[in-house]
Amino acid sequence: MTDFIQEVDEDLRHERYKRLWDKYGSYVAIAVVALVVGIGGSVAYRDWQKSKRAEDTQKLVQAVELSMTDPKLGPDSLASLAKSASAGVGTLARLHQAAAFARAGDAPKAIEIYDQMAADGSVDPIFRDLAVLLASQYRADGPEAASAALKLAPLIQDTNPWRHPALELTAVIALGQGDKGRARDIFRRLADDASASPAIRGRAAEMVAALAD
Repeated sequence: MTDFIQEVDEDLRHERYKRLWDKYGSYVAIAVVALVVGIGGSVAYRDWQKSKRAEDTQKLVQAVELSMTDPKLGPDSLASLAKSASAGVGTLARLHQAAAFARAGDAPKAIEIYDQMAADGSVDPIFRDLAVLLASQYRADGPEAASAALKLAPLIQDTNPWRHPALELTAVIALGQGDKGRARDIFRRLADDASASPAIRGRAAEMVAALAD
């Protein structure tokens, strides 16, 4: 499960980060936009936007570093940033805040944050789906496993960017519930999916072999 979490985190930070960051850069206060346009200061506005984004990014880096060294102060720093930063940084701060609680052993608090993000219409859909995925991993081997599988169902659609880890987790849940056949079918599907990452395909192939009749 640790490898699964790390894989999702790497995917978020590398391949998707820049694209999502560029998208979030357009979210600004309407009043500020109107003021700047009204005075013909579009160039000044763009400079301010970049400055604000850079400042928030630096604060995020510092807050994440603090969460790594101080389990008590780190989550509070990230929570504060989530409220004050621009939309993109605020979303990332919430994700890191949940991760900080998880590292500290407080899975229920992490799940609470993920659930709030999943239900927050102001959060980009790709991050809402990620929150569902991350919350589900903590429910996968407990009494809420069946509920987690239901919440993962929309994520396993072919058009969803999180479909591969969502499918892998769905198979894990099926296996935990004793449905060996369904788990094997899902793992085989992943093992044969050229669009899945090599790590997921490799683990899936191993599980297919392990579950062979």
